Amino acid sequence: MTDQATDDDLAHRQRVDALLRQGKNVYQPLYNYPYPQAFAALRPCADRCRAVEASMGGAVAGRRLWDMGCSLGYNTLWFVDRGMTGTGIDIDPRNVALCREISRWTPGEARFKQGELSREMVEAMKPGSHDYGFLFSMLHHVIETRGLAYVQAMMQALTARIPVLYVELALRSEVPPPGYDWARHLPEDELAIFATCEGLSFQLIGRFPTHVGPVTRPIYRVSRGREN
Repeated sequence: MTDQATDDDLAHRQRVDALLRQGKNVYQPLYNYPYPQAFAALRPCADRCRAVEASMGGAVAGRRLWDMGCSLGYNTLWFVDRGMTGTGIDIDPRNVALCREISRWTPGEARFKQGELSREMVEAMKPGSHDYGFLFSMLHHVIETRGLAYVQAMMQALTARIPVLYVELALRSEVPPPGYDWARHLPEDELAIFATCEGLSFQLIGRFPTHVGPVTRPIYRVSRGREN
């Protein structure tokens, strides 16, 4: 390794550590990152990725992924590492910067950008531009701030544009951490967010531990029409 490479590598590690310190939480491990992570992740991600990949039945390489609320990019990069083209979007600019930094360790095409999930964002999406969409543990925040009817309308638009979604859903029975109040806004049936959609099929692919105490959240595969 040249001195220049060593200097670049050190600068990269310093940027990653500085970004980790900036945020309130480190929700995910850093995918393929070859150095010790300065702060431990609040939850694992490989368990979810393995279950999701298994449910895809081999339809992975060459597919296009839209990962909304991508956090530190673990799920996006997992599937890019297996041949997908991935677009990760997060509301937090610190998270986006971290994703871009660590993406150097994963070959393939991964793009990360800042954005907030909204009906306008979804309705601007060209139908058929993505094969899979991920919404992991983030829709409860939208329900709290925008309401269930807003999210239902957004899911109508999204399922018309992406044929297969994977959604990890918070439950009304959860006890949120101090300072959070989203649970009382959630419907009794977590799948009520799709109540106004037609022609969908649902497959529960598993329940997974989270950072919210001794809680497991369901991940559903939501598909329309003929499966890819």
